[in-house]
Amino acid sequence: MESLLGRSDSVRTPAAMTARVLADAKRTFRDVTDEAFLERIAREAVDELCRDSIKVTSFIPVLAMRRVRDRLARESAEGDA
Repeated sequence: MESLLGRSDSVRTPAAMTARVLADAKRTFRDVTDEAFLERIAREAVDELCRDSIKVTSFIPVLAMRRVRDRLARESAEGDA
């Protein structure tokens, strides 16, 4: 099914997952923060999720993007305070 959707490589390795999350984060948040910060938090989000011994990895990019959004919201709230 994944290969039919064109994403068969997006969940095979942490590096591929990070690249996917980073691409999504850049597309979504490029006007909110700088690229270096996005790269760092995308990598951290994927790394945190990949540390667990999990069998289903297809949701890691989705969960990682949620962590990226949460982190940016937290940083923004702290900057406003």
